[in-house]
Amino acid sequence: MPRKFNRSINYDDEDDGYDDYDDYYDDDDEEAPSSVKHPYRASGASELGKALFSPLPPWKLKKTTLVQQVSDDDAVKDSGILTRIEIMGQNKSVYVPSSPQYTGVVPFKFDYPSPDDKVRASNSGTKGNAVKAPVKAAAVKSKDVAKTVEAQPKKPKASANLSNVGSSNHKEASNAKLKAAELGASPKEMEGAEPQVLEGIMHMTLEGDYRERGKGREQTPALQKPIEAFIPESWILEEIKQERKPLLHLIVIGHVDAGKSTLMGHILHLLGRVSQKEMHKNERESKQKGKGSFAYAWVLDEGSEERARGVTMTVAVAHFETPKLRVVLLDAPGHRDFVPNMISGAAQADAAVLVVDASLGAFEAGLDGEGQSGGQTREHAQLVRSLGVEQLIVAVNKMDAVNYSQKRYDFIKGSLHSFLRQCGFKEAAISWIPVCAMEGENLIAPPSAPALKSWYSGPTLMESVDSFEQPLRNTLKPFRLIVAELVKTRSLGQAAVSGKLESGALRIGSKVLVMPIGEIATVKAIEQDGHPLTVALAGDSVDVGLTGVEPAVLISGGVLCHPDYPVPVVTKLEIRVLILGITVPILRGGQVVLHAHHARESAKVAELVALLDSKSGAVVRKKPRCLTANQSALIEIIPERSMCLEVYSQFKALGRIALRDGGKTLAVGIITRIISCQ
Repeated sequence: MPRKFNRSINYDDEDDGYDDYDDYYDDDDEEAPSSVKHPYRASGASELGKALFSPLPPWKLKKTTLVQQVSDDDAVKDSGILTRIEIMGQNKSVYVPSSPQYTGVVPFKFDYPSPDDKVRASNSGTKGNAVKAPVKAAAVKSKDVAKTVEAQPKKPKASANLSNVGSSNHKEASNAKLKAAELGASPKEMEGAEPQVLEGIMHMTLEGDYRERGKGREQTPALQKPIEAFIPESWILEEIKQERKPLLHLIVIGHVDAGKSTLMGHILHLLGRVSQKEMHKNERESKQKGKGSFAYAWVLDEGSEERARGVTMTVAVAHFETPKLRVVLLDAPGHRDFVPNMISGAAQADAAVLVVDASLGAFEAGLDGEGQSGGQTREHAQLVRSLGVEQLIVAVNKMDAVNYSQKRYDFIKGSLHSFLRQCGFKEAAISWIPVCAMEGENLIAPPSAPALKSWYSGPTLMESVDSFEQPLRNTLKPFRLIVAELVKTRSLGQAAVSGKLESGALRIGSKVLVMPIGEIATVKAIEQDGHPLTVALAGDSVDVGLTGVEPAVLISGGVLCHPDYPVPVVTKLEIRVLILGITVPILRGGQVVLHAHHARESAKVAELVALLDSKSGAVVRKKPRCLTANQSALIEIIPERSMCLEVYSQFKALGRIALRDGGKTLAVGIITRIISCQ
């Protein structure tokens, strides 16, 4: 708001609105005295206009403070103001220094800071228009010093500890004087300065120094409480003791048109999760559109655009059970345009099913790509492993297209095995299952086709899924729920989110902190697969309804967390990455897209810190000029907007990242250090 100056103008509320245009003196009357003559006297201007353009009265110095009598040459030398004032009835030349600490006059300031005040405050490290206390002037014992007209009360002396700083430690005093000289004080000004002044200068910092601007001052984020100090509540310990069927998040990945949606849609139908009426409807509608083979795929591809294009675009979620597990099925898109959605789904996964097409040419296209650096079979396998998936099933689909050939199956297995081992999958964690999605061969029952039954006697696909082990859950850590998407239902309300609990526990009535906005909300309702719950533990994928918060502050990629243990909102981070098969080197200052759990932001490569040995992790070279394919390195990243992230060693799900650009994955890695945060 602009400031308004009140120059003692009196406004009469009873004016008729025309009196302001009357002259002070009528032309026929006597001439106005010279003391009130004014160039705008007869101009017809209003009182307000005359007041605005009239000269201000001269300022009068009401009090004189500590002025020093010097010669004209000294005044010119010190760039001061040499003036003559009357002291004790005599005119003397006195020197008034330009430094404010000698005048003792506090500059005028408004009640509210102006934009200029804020700029000065940011440059000097202060807040608002606060003015630092001026450095106390040295006591000058000279007969040529003029004392103040009105003696000011003396301040009490400092404590003994402070008063002995200057006398007991000459080294600190000299250092203080040197720092004072850096701040612009002359040696004369520091003569005889009190010890507490010297100590104050020693602790003075120039946070707004122009030399530090643009360098991105590093700052280690501090949680309100250390995570190690978290003590679970009694109700959490009681819930852990109760027996529950293990929950597993299973993602289905692979190249486009490998038959992922058809495979899982047929399994859901065989398990009774899809009614016969719904399947009949899908068959009829798919035939009407000339896509009769998509009937099972439409169980998961429910969007009109997905059905029109014939490809999965978003991650479809379904639930089913095996004898040992409760499974949350995540059907990821295979087209390269929707890899970001696939990353979002893989961030929740505990295990994966990699579907490959056994047809001639189709498998090769998914692995090596068609004139590209690689297909989505290769990219998906690298991404899921970097996002924490360790258990994998390779489902060799469409075996009917090659007459259930064992030779073709062995060729695919041999081609993929070495690549999956390079990705980091262990030998014992990989299962190989030949299937046929359309015919239902080897899905939940042993194969019936003679050509397949003659050489394969292993487990079915569902038996392999049932053999997966549930990963360890961080139930005893502070609560974290990563928001996957926003939902709106009648039971949950308008402010509701869906996501997976990565740690801790949640119950109705719990207080949660919504990040990155930082607002407190209350849990109103909890649902899982449409069924209401009272308590959710780490590993559960649930829908949560909230109260006390607006729906607009809820975003995908945000985090609901414990109010006393908030997740850092990161603005700069250090990551350890493995560079994939890129053709263009990564340079300092390059632009990338940073993917982490369900969040993605444009980011800049701020620094190439070091090149690492891919096996031992030792530093090979510091600050390399560029990063090329298959190298391991430490780099610093600055996202355009802050993101909710954690160091990998504390929360693995919040500490995994992927760097992409131009529709290709450049690197995958983990967060090693948070440099700065909000």
